[in-house]
Amino acid sequence: MRLLSLIRKTTLENLRDWKILVLTLTFAPFFTILMYYYFEAATGPAYRVAIVNEDEGRMAEGGVQVNLGADLLATFVEAGRAEPGQTLRVSADADRATAVEHAESGRVDLVLVIPPTFTRTLEAFRDGEEPPTGTVTTYGDPGNPSYLMAAAWSDAITYIFAGEVAEVEGPITIDMQSVGDVESLSEFDLYIPGLLALAVIMLMFTAAASVIKEKDKGTLVRLRISNMTTFEWLLSITLVQTVLGVIAVLLTLLTAMALGYNASGSVPAIVLVSALSSVAVVGISILVSAWLRTIFDLMTIGCFPFFILMFFSGSMFPLPDLPIFEIAGRSINANDILPTTHSISAFNDVLNHSAGIGQVMFEIFAIAALSVVFFAGGTLWFTRRHMSPNAV
Repeated sequence: MRLLSLIRKTTLENLRDWKILVLTLTFAPFFTILMYYYFEAATGPAYRVAIVNEDEGRMAEGGVQVNLGADLLATFVEAGRAEPGQTLRVSADADRATAVEHAESGRVDLVLVIPPTFTRTLEAFRDGEEPPTGTVTTYGDPGNPSYLMAAAWSDAITYIFAGEVAEVEGPITIDMQSVGDVESLSEFDLYIPGLLALAVIMLMFTAAASVIKEKDKGTLVRLRISNMTTFEWLLSITLVQTVLGVIAVLLTLLTAMALGYNASGSVPAIVLVSALSSVAVVGISILVSAWLRTIFDLMTIGCFPFFILMFFSGSMFPLPDLPIFEIAGRSINANDILPTTHSISAFNDVLNHSAGIGQVMFEIFAIAALSVVFFAGGTLWFTRRHMSPNAV
């Protein structure tokens, strides 16, 4: 009964501070919308290829012009359209000099020049004749990171086209197969797990504020002399914040789905990961709030652990692995000490790879273990500094 009263008290205090509550619940959905429109605006082909068709072609019977260079250009355009997110953007340039200038200025990643004898060469191969010399030339800046990938695409499309037209088979064929059971993911899709973790990380402010307000208002002394235990009080805060964390995650996910994100996987798994992650973040908040005395301290000094969780857990961008040791053949990295690192991994497996609870048990156990560690450590340290008889 006493715990229910504390839960009611904590809930009402969060509702009174509606500005912080609204910020916590809407921060991740806002970033989801922002990232969606950012990627929509920035969505363009990853590799820009300019094609100069110098092929002279030939005149066939009936006055029909045959130009395999034009057909190769059309093949490039079609390949660009067929790739997810338009991996290639193909343009036709009138002359070689202009196209090379575009490559030098970075306006395109690769220039491909089709030689004048392109049609005659391929048809001679097809007819078993001695073909005239013809070389497809490419230009690119090695300092451009996209140059090599554009060249790889260009070479593959050109070789395949030439082989089909000349009816010449190579000694080997390449059968490209996809792995996994999901469709290709856009950059926006890949950011959703991190944004869900961000929704949980935002609890640092509401959870810490619920603790600091009692110190800031001086009511912590009355709580100390009552029959309430520190564990009961912090547990009530944790339960309320856990509910808020689950709501924030689901609100962020619904926002992403409204923008076209195709979520898969188990809803119970999402809720379980969200709840455990919320407990862990609240534990960190309690540990942080033991060192802070005012809301001003929270809004200034408290931002440091917030940014540590946000950046070093991989919420904003992927981090390189920094292995420390192994457990059952699984590498444990330095940032695995942050519970939100495992949250992002679990969200990614559930949402983007249709995993259930059974497939993310390692992450669930890791989050649960870290939740216990941070909550217990936060409770003990807060009790020592503020709830013991000798506390100041």
